[in-house]
Amino acid sequence: MAKENVKKMMGVLAGVFAHTGHLTKDEARDMAGMDEKEFDGVYDKAANVVKKLESYDKPGEKYDKFAEHLYEELEEFVEKFGPFGV
Repeated sequence: MAKENVKKMMGVLAGVFAHTGHLTKDEARDMAGMDEKEFDGVYDKAANVVKKLESYDKPGEKYDKFAEHLYEELEEFVEKFGPFGV
């Protein structure tokens, strides 16, 4: 189960780079090791991250908010690992 959650997190991150034009969708899917159907779900999460980042005008704001918005989309996968003791 942990492997599948990490795979999904990798898919979301790779999907962000596909949505921003740094990778093709196929490259991102291959990097995540997913088939097309499996990747579509995480690709939508990646789209949410990019959409939220587009609302910021200054590049510095985008960088500051990137981790926050990425975590929002990854949270359901991260929670399955239990508390990290932070």
